[in-house]
Amino acid sequence: MNQIALPLFLQASLDTEASASPVPRPSPESAAAAGFDAVGFEIGWDYARHRLTPPADHLHGQHPVRQGWEAGRATFGARTLKPNRHVRRWLQLRLRAWAQQQPYENLMLTPRYMAQIEPLQCPVTREVLTHETGAPSDAVVVRLNPQAGYAPGHLATVSRRVAQVMSGHESHADGGNASAAELDAAQQGRLACLMSMATPAPHERIAATPLHVLPPNRLRLLNPVQALQALLTQLFLGEAYARRMAAVASLMPSADARRSYHLFMNAMLARRLAAGWSADRNRLRVTLEDAWGHPVIARRWEQLALRLRQADCERIVKLAVQRRLLGSGVRWLDDDAATEGWALEPSPPKGPQDPILPPAGLAKRMEGEAGAPAARNAAAGDALAWRRWQRAHVGQEADAGLACTV
Repeated sequence: MNQIALPLFLQASLDTEASASPVPRPSPESAAAAGFDAVGFEIGWDYARHRLTPPADHLHGQHPVRQGWEAGRATFGARTLKPNRHVRRWLQLRLRAWAQQQPYENLMLTPRYMAQIEPLQCPVTREVLTHETGAPSDAVVVRLNPQAGYAPGHLATVSRRVAQVMSGHESHADGGNASAAELDAAQQGRLACLMSMATPAPHERIAATPLHVLPPNRLRLLNPVQALQALLTQLFLGEAYARRMAAVASLMPSADARRSYHLFMNAMLARRLAAGWSADRNRLRVTLEDAWGHPVIARRWEQLALRLRQADCERIVKLAVQRRLLGSGVRWLDDDAATEGWALEPSPPKGPQDPILPPAGLAKRMEGEAGAPAARNAAAGDALAWRRWQRAHVGQEADAGLACTV
C-alpha cells in the first residue's frame, strides 16, 4: 500500500493531531468506512504530483481535493512531473466526474487517451480548436451519451460553445465563462448525428438519418446502420477506394441491394471527384460530410437502406473490418465490449413518437404504385418506405430536382 508522511506543521494546519508517525494513504474500502472521500483526495494528490493547483472552489476548508493536494505538495515538494494540456484536461475531466458523482473509468481514460481524441477542428462547428484561452473555441471533452458515465467509447472533444449548448448553457467544471451562442441548422444536425452514434436506437429511424458528421477518433458506433454509413463514406478518404468499393459490393445481401449500392457509391464518388485530387484530408472529410445533405445522395441512400436489415448491416461491417477494408485502426466489438465501463443508467420511458409510420391502408396503395418490396416494408412499419412514398406523391417539386443524375 502506498503511504504518505505529513510533517508536523502541515498536520497542524489541517487541524489534525500532531504526530511524527507516517499517515497512510487511505484505500477506497477504509476511506468509505471512515466517511472519507478517497476519490477527491486522489484527484488533489495528482494535481500536486504535476505541480498544478485545483480550482478555487475545491480549496476551501476540509475539502477532500484540498486535503489530497496539500498532502501531495508535502510529499513531492519540487520533485513533480511536468504537465501538458492533455494532463490538465485529464485532471479536469476527473474532477468534473467526481463533482457530478458520475463513474470514471481510470484504467483507459488517461492523458494519452485525451491526446488521441483531440482533433484539430471541432466536429460540430468546424472551427479550429484552441486550448486554455477561455475562448468559445477552447477544446472541451464531453459525453455523447448523457446516461453513461465517463468511459472510453462515447467521449468526444468539441468546442466550449458546443459543450455549453449540450449542457443547457451552463458553465463546465473546468472553468471558463464564455457565452454559448446558438448553433445554426447545419451545426445542430451534426451535433444530433454525433450524439446518436453513442445511443442505441431503432434501425428504421437511424437508417432514415443522413450521416452529417463522420465519427471522431476512438468513438464506438452502437448502431450498425451508422457504422455502415461511416464505412461507405470513409472508403473515399484512403487510396485504392475503387478496389475497396468492389470488395464491399460483394458483401451486399442481394443483386437488388448491389445495384442500389453502386448507384449510391457512384453519387458519392462524384462528390469525391469534385473536391479535386489535391484536396487535403480535412477538406475531403468536410466535402463527404456535406455530401450527405445533397438530395441525390439522400435519395440513393434511402433506396439502399430499404434493402438492408439491421443484421445485413452488422454482417457487412463485421466482414469489412475483418478484411481490413478500412485499415488496421478499425475494430469490431460485440455489444458488451462496446459499452464496457459505461455504467449505463436505465432509459427513461419513451413519449409519443412523431407519426412517421404509414397510416392504415397505405401498404396496398404503395403496392400498386411502387411495387411489392415497398409494400412489404410499409407493412412492417418501415419509416424509410413512408418517407420515400411521401417524396414521390407530396413533394413533386423536390422530386423534379432529384431527377438529375451524377
